[in-house]
Amino acid sequence: MRTLDLYIFRQLTLVTLLGVVSLTLLMLLGQLFKELHALLVESGAPASIVIDFVLQVIPFSLTFSVPWGFLTAVLLVYGRLAADNELTSMRMAGLSLWRLSLPAFVMAILLSTLCYYINIEVAPRGKNAMSELAMQAAMDNPRNLLKSSRSATKLDRVRLFINNREGDTIHGLHIYPDGTEGDPTVPKFRAMHARSADIGEFNTAERQLYLTLHKATIEQESADGVTHLPLIESMPMRVHIPLRNRRKMKPNRFTNEEIDETLQHLDRIRPLNPGTAERYAAAASAHPMFPCAKLLMEDSAREISFYRIQLDTKNELAFRTEGVQRASFACACLVFSLIGVPIAITARRRDTSSGFFLGIVVAAVYFVALVFCELSRKSPGVTPYIVLWLPNVFCLAFALWQHHKALYRG
Repeated sequence: MRTLDLYIFRQLTLVTLLGVVSLTLLMLLGQLFKELHALLVESGAPASIVIDFVLQVIPFSLTFSVPWGFLTAVLLVYGRLAADNELTSMRMAGLSLWRLSLPAFVMAILLSTLCYYINIEVAPRGKNAMSELAMQAAMDNPRNLLKSSRSATKLDRVRLFINNREGDTIHGLHIYPDGTEGDPTVPKFRAMHARSADIGEFNTAERQLYLTLHKATIEQESADGVTHLPLIESMPMRVHIPLRNRRKMKPNRFTNEEIDETLQHLDRIRPLNPGTAERYAAAASAHPMFPCAKLLMEDSAREISFYRIQLDTKNELAFRTEGVQRASFACACLVFSLIGVPIAITARRRDTSSGFFLGIVVAAVYFVALVFCELSRKSPGVTPYIVLWLPNVFCLAFALWQHHKALYRG
């Protein structure tokens, strides 16, 4: 029996490796075509950044390519055994279909464990690094942020709309304040328009980008409405380009441990109020014994505001259900091992294309079902915790039915 198990296990391993490598390369090329223009052209990143991008995409791609490659291997290996009547000979020797499926189950357990580790540790770090590459390249050379576009370029406390850019000359520049109402750091004008602007030097130490606006007008609030200041022939402007010291609050960019720490921190600051923290800061700053209290309270107020804006009800629910979603997705290999064996026996064709096609169809249906179930993460209550497991439950029921049908098929 050990010889038979090793025979099947060895074939599954080889075909799985081939499938994972092929699918990973395919997904890698897709990501490169999608992001290459943004990295090299829009952000002005050096070509060497592509290598870093590739290294970060591979772990993220493995979350899909490992289950898909394993399913293809199960369909091809057991399909060939059935087509060559080797499976019939094994059944005649008294081996049940469940016993013959044991090598696939064992390999599925190992791969599911690997996928779970990738989902909770490797993939989130790679996803976060991927998102930071383009932003970091732009931060290193902010002049490339000013592109002709219909959408806004958001910099520190302002949004810029650019009609057209030729070299270092901008034709049609529109600037609008961006930030929380009442924030003293937000510019006090309503809008600023310039027929043209020259892009100057970038001060790396102070992270200031210098602009010279020509024929500019400024809109300001007044008692009678909007006031347009007289046309200004030429005026300087500095835009601060801060280094981003916080990652975007998206659960797929956080490991499970980081998600737990974020939720615990959110629970600690939830009872606090930014206004109360600001009043404490003003009172503490007047006391001579606490010279640092004002800075501490201001940091607390900013922290509270940040988490309240970034982690609203829907985003917080996504954080709380991310662990369930990752565990459910890691079970894909187990589900595919249960489904793949009876489907392969039913197909029993010699050509490899049929097994690969079946693998694509089954995996596509499973992944699409997972995507639809993820929509439930926006709903409060216990529903998301149940719905995220439904694809596995339905696939398990389908696999048991297929095993029952295949009991007397050689």
